[in-house]
Amino acid sequence: MGQMATKSKKKVSPKPHVQWEPDYDSTWEEEDERSRKQRPPKNQFHFTDPRCVPSRDLQMYRRSYPQNQVIAKEQSSPSSIVSCFGGDDRVKNDRYYRDKTSNLTPNLDFYQNKEPFKPNGVYIEELLTKWKSDYYRLERSHTYIQWLFPLRERGRNASAKPLTLNEIQIMKRDREVRRRFLAAYRLMLEFYGIKLQDCETGKVTREKNWMERFYNLNNHSHNNLRITRILKCLGEMGFEHFQAPLVCFFLEETLCNNYLPNVARSVLDYFIFTVKDKQERRKLVQFAWENYKSQEPFIWGPVEKLQSYRKGTGSEGRSAGRNRKFSR
Repeated sequence: MGQMATKSKKKVSPKPHVQWEPDYDSTWEEEDERSRKQRPPKNQFHFTDPRCVPSRDLQMYRRSYPQNQVIAKEQSSPSSIVSCFGGDDRVKNDRYYRDKTSNLTPNLDFYQNKEPFKPNGVYIEELLTKWKSDYYRLERSHTYIQWLFPLRERGRNASAKPLTLNEIQIMKRDREVRRRFLAAYRLMLEFYGIKLQDCETGKVTREKNWMERFYNLNNHSHNNLRITRILKCLGEMGFEHFQAPLVCFFLEETLCNNYLPNVARSVLDYFIFTVKDKQERRKLVQFAWENYKSQEPFIWGPVEKLQSYRKGTGSEGRSAGRNRKFSR
């Protein structure tokens, strides 16, 4: 079976001085997520907290990439800003772009088995069959993941094109595309040692070879980025209800079972906040807080509210205990 996953006593240790940043976390607001998408967040260019950039990016994702947002380039100072939704050539260098309805459908063509992924790729049917359980190739190849799980933002593969709203609408209606997408999800879950138990609820559990696959996951950190991409793509492709069960699985394996210590920080910083359903996201943060063992401050939610919810003093708290059930 090769190397095995082992329990670790390593704690998740956030940097001191960093605290919960409410400007980019609407989890605890009573308003609907999408109802605020036209309102720019407060302190928009305040990047002293290194978590602000990923938090901002995830909030834009949850709000469906509002087109009136203005984003600072990663390499620029806060005073040097550009409109990431401008219509000129600057867009090519920005992470976000204007999501226009286009006649070009590279992601749809790939999922309809009309074109191979690029560069130097294969058709999706070949990938789903011949790459299944080929863990070495799935680990070492870095150009297929952007095609299997496309997003409405640019990634590291220059040959992969951002997903468009036009493609999303067509792909959601195409039965073969949905079948292939589910097969792609199963393929990657197996690669990580996870099994999709219920394709209706998204319930997941450990695969038989989970110890070997956990060892690989724990020692190849680029997979944390891949899982974040997968979770976000689930939310784009009509599988939002799959997000919380998978995130809960990782919370249990990292915080409760002490496996995957090198994944724990990504679970807290990224995985939780890909979940579009605000109520599910609240439950996940609550679960994380209740099982957080580090002596460092918990910076992923308002501790005062979390304490009141645990005590059952709020409307959320009164039902938290009996409703905190994920299809895990």
